[in-house]
Amino acid sequence: MDILFAQIQADLRSNDALRQSGALLQALQQSAAGRDISVIAKTAVEEIVAAPASAVCKKLSFDLIRSTRLTADLWDSVCTGVRADLHFPDPDVTAAAVSILAAMPSYSLSKLIMDSNAEISACFDSVSDNLRFSITETLGCILARDDMVTLCENNVNLLDKVSNWWARIGQNMLDKSDAVAKVAFESIGRLFQEFDSKRMSRLAGDKLVDSENSLAIRSNWVSSMVDFVWKRRNTLMSRSLILPVENFRATVFPLVYSVKAVASGSVEVIRKVSKAAAGGANGSVVDSNAEKLVGVSDVVTHLAPFLASSLDPALIFEVGINMLYLADVPGGKPEWASQSIYCHFDALG
Repeated sequence: MDILFAQIQADLRSNDALRQSGALLQALQQSAAGRDISVIAKTAVEEIVAAPASAVCKKLSFDLIRSTRLTADLWDSVCTGVRADLHFPDPDVTAAAVSILAAMPSYSLSKLIMDSNAEISACFDSVSDNLRFSITETLGCILARDDMVTLCENNVNLLDKVSNWWARIGQNMLDKSDAVAKVAFESIGRLFQEFDSKRMSRLAGDKLVDSENSLAIRSNWVSSMVDFVWKRRNTLMSRSLILPVENFRATVFPLVYSVKAVASGSVEVIRKVSKAAAGGANGSVVDSNAEKLVGVSDVVTHLAPFLASSLDPALIFEVGINMLYLADVPGGKPEWASQSIYCHFDALG
């Protein structure tokens, strides 16, 4: 085993992309077998992550890093390498660097985000679909996390940056790339689910819940995204219809959650929570009841055909559950619930 590890380390130091990628694949195999590859990970950080290398080698190195634990000084080296790669002319290298942000410890992540805010924001405007996908997927994972909300609570500048990134993720639901649009829908859906889970924890008397300021921060992000989806709902529904059918399921929950939040009035409560900490006034425009009813009806009309025509049980379940979710809003109809229940029985049968 020592001979194998020594050979892998020698290949990593070779500056030959083919030998390096082969060595990284061998290291990943050893990690999957349960062996300690921390020595190899250290070499990978020093020779590939913190130095110029191909996009494939960078990506494999980051996969290797995720499978082991790094010391604080090695994470510093990773951060240095990521900062350099954010300026790299090859967008695939930058995309690989962005992907490791989700694995970074909080103390490293906050500093990197503050130092490289402009470079991270520029990724959203890249002509590379791969880079836009990577930044949308990665930030969609980390921005809704508890540790990021806590960091924002203690750093106003970071909060402004994260709020702007949520807005960019929302806009990416309309991206020309199907993969980017799908992962943006998933990210917004994750934000809504995290918010609901925190609210239920408070109602259940859970002691390990957000502080009032953290809840206000989440509420502000959620209300902003609900407003965005509500105002652009027709465009978003049209965009979802031209996605591959296997990606359509990711679009259902964000649309339904936002429309129900507006139609039921719960978004007003969310806004009040977000404004309470900031002490601001609610300047949002309240839609008429008629517009709310039309909005709900439009979403149901958009989803209903998938109950009858889809051959994917997972999609039928997703659409059916969300139509049940809409049945109790003001103006909702009992047949929305019964139609989804019948389709569930048909799928089970």
